[in-house]
Amino acid sequence: MKKWMLIPAVAGVLAIGGVALAEDSVPSVAKQAEKLISLQEAKQVATEKVKGGIVTEIELDKDDGRYHFDVDLKDGKYEYDLEVDAVTGEIIKFEKESDKNHKQEKSDKLLTKEEAIAIVKKKAVGTVKEFELDTDDGRKVYDIEMKDDQFKYEIEIDAVTGEFLKSEKERYSNLKNEVKVQSEKVAASTLKVAEPAKQAVKLVDNKKSNQKTMLTKEQVIAIAKQHASGVVTDFELDDNVYEIEMEDGDIEYELDIDAFTGAILSFERDDD
Repeated sequence: MKKWMLIPAVAGVLAIGGVALAEDSVPSVAKQAEKLISLQEAKQVATEKVKGGIVTEIELDKDDGRYHFDVDLKDGKYEYDLEVDAVTGEIIKFEKESDKNHKQEKSDKLLTKEEAIAIVKKKAVGTVKEFELDTDDGRKVYDIEMKDDQFKYEIEIDAVTGEFLKSEKERYSNLKNEVKVQSEKVAASTLKVAEPAKQAVKLVDNKKSNQKTMLTKEQVIAIAKQHASGVVTDFELDDNVYEIEMEDGDIEYELDIDAFTGAILSFERDDD
């Protein structure tokens, strides 16, 4: 990624090679076929997305020939990282995490282990494998790991309020490896069966054909909606994995789905 400029939030100007440029002169940086939106327009897009958010930093980057603004915001409780397409003004990336400087409510009374697990089990199933009280930038949190027969869950909640700070769901890597090994064994045994050469070739061809049949966008979204609700805000195919983002009010989901099998490779849910 090639970074072109850094814009301090308060200054309202760009500095390139020691020369200060006004906000609305951003398009002159890349005198190419694209017509870039102004800095002010990018800030407006970001603040309309994050109501009450304050822009702390903006960067104009060029990634794979595509210009975009990296915008960082804070609202006193969360930190946001957005990428705004510098040509269309479309938000192409949105991340949100708990503000590390946000002070925890003053209270000497922490949730009990039983209370914390009861809160977590509203969003995850399975057996608690790890439970730990930790401190993150002065904030007391419970780190909880759970497992069921297919997935591993890693959840972090505020030890005082029970607020969800992090929620991740991931399929076991050893389960994926086991499935892969079993699949290879089945394929191998199929080829060892004494059959006419013609039929053996046909089996191999069918196997290759099935491997190359990629799920459609509609099929993948249907799978995603079995695990998450709301509107699809981002949909990308990267290295045979569909990356999907969805929003349902204040709840945001991020899913990675195998483009051929439809298996959920990772699942994240972020609540306000």
